[in-house]
Order: sequence, then structure tokens, then C-alpha cells
Amino acid sequence: MPIITRPLTLLGGQLLKLAGWALLVMLLLQFVIVGLRYGFSVGVPWAQDLVVYLFCISVLLPMLSVVTGNSSVRVDIFYAQMPRRWQTKIDRVALLVFLAPSFGYGAWRSLDSAVISVRLLESSPTYGGMPGLFVLKSCLAACLFLVALAALFQSLHPNPYPTSMDNT
Repeated sequence: MPIITRPLTLLGGQLLKLAGWALLVMLLLQFVIVGLRYGFSVGVPWAQDLVVYLFCISVLLPMLSVVTGNSSVRVDIFYAQMPRRWQTKIDRVALLVFLAPSFGYGAWRSLDSAVISVRLLESSPTYGGMPGLFVLKSCLAACLFLVALAALFQSLHPNPYPTSMDNT
């Protein structure tokens, strides 16, 4: 693994583990919320907000790991049959033409919202909801930026996604 993408790959692995824990906490919390609501007729708005926050985090955090680890889902009708040289070209075009610009644009457009949200220390719009919506908006901007950066760095490699056959 080239040195330029090593930190992003390591960070992606850690974020993936954190997302797994967030998913587990979200699942357990949702069971508690349902039990309180239907067993005791008690509503907990901040806990419902926390479930939404955890869901968003569990979707956002693994994105970097998906790009650096080539873990995305593909429909390989033609790609799998192509020579490795063409696969490399397709990967590079996908990273440079589609992924990096779209995620970079998303990061740029979400940055203003995140900055304003942090300045206001924005909280949930739900009455009795959880504070910290600014953390979620900041996480969105940061994850989009990191994925765009990873796509650029990944596309600089001679072989963006080496396979086991490339090492032999």
C-alpha cells in the first residue's frame, strides 16, 4: 500500500469499527424505546433523536473504508471479463470523473451548513430532542471531504485497486 493512502486506509478501518459499534448501540436503544413506548406508554424524544444520529453516523463513517478497500457493490457484467489493464482504466475514470467531483462538491456545499450549525450549536428541531445536530452536520462534511480526498489519492496509483493476481 503506497504511503500516501496508508493513513486514510487506517482511518477508514477505525471508522468502520466505530460504525459497527454505533449500529449495535442503535439497535439496543431502539429495543429500549419500543419497550418504553408500548410497555409503559413513555415517549423519549431525545432517545429517538439519538437513534437517528447513530443511524446517520453508521452510514457515513464506513464510506472511507469502502473507497480505500474497494468494497463497493458492483454489477460486473462486462468489467469482470475485461483485461486487468482496462479494469485499471475504468477504476481510475470512476474515481476521478465520478466519485471525487461528486463527493467534493457535496463537501463544499455542506460546509456552509456545518459551519453555521457549529456557530449556533444547533440542536434537534424535535421538542425535547437531543442537542448536537451540529456534530452530525460536521460529520457529513468531513466524511464527504475524506472520501473525495481518498478517491483522488487512490486514482494516483498505477493500479488503484490491486487484486491478489497482481501480487503474483
